[in-house]
Amino acid sequence: MKRMPRQLLTLLLLYLVSCPVLFGTVDRMIFLFSDTQLQDWVNVRYSDHPLTTAVHLIPGFLMLFVAPLQFSDTLRRRYRAFHRFLGRVFCISGIVSGVGVLWMVIVFPALGGVLTQVVTFVLVFSMCAFMGIAVKAIRSRRTARHRDFMMRAYAIALSVSTARIFIELAELLFGLPFETSFVIASAAGVIVNSGIAEWIIYQRKGTAEPIQRVSA
Repeated sequence: MKRMPRQLLTLLLLYLVSCPVLFGTVDRMIFLFSDTQLQDWVNVRYSDHPLTTAVHLIPGFLMLFVAPLQFSDTLRRRYRAFHRFLGRVFCISGIVSGVGVLWMVIVFPALGGVLTQVVTFVLVFSMCAFMGIAVKAIRSRRTARHRDFMMRAYAIALSVSTARIFIELAELLFGLPFETSFVIASAAGVIVNSGIAEWIIYQRKGTAEPIQRVSA
């Protein structure tokens, strides 16, 4: 497969996996600020806390929307300033969205209880730590390390959407409701995404790029 089709395929695949959260965010924000009366308690939690919900969902949408573009070699090499700008958008929106979800699992009745709260804190802090390491690496012109840790951060962020796919499959194949499959699907999303990210990183080790003089 030639270089450009492979990049395009990667871009399309990442956006396809992101669709459950991207479209879900739009739908939820529309209902959040409409007069529609929500009946199920899962969505009522969001309507009862509109500001907290917006702080999490809107930056999260922005983060997942710009992230696939960072996998474009063409964008990274020909439009470095734009690539760096999108990287800053990714990190800032990720931190804001992460803070929002930390607050949400405290003020909302969290599905999975204390376990969900603890795991959410661990994942958010891990994602932010990975982004911090990535930023430090690129400032030291360690391009490969920068990409590895940005990929790890993205894998955690995208796991929310991967989990939604598992939730839909659980309902379609086994008739399991959202409340029942949420915890297991969320764990599966993190495991699958992180596993794929680590596999890609491992595959790159044998073809490591030389250090490039690129400023952050």
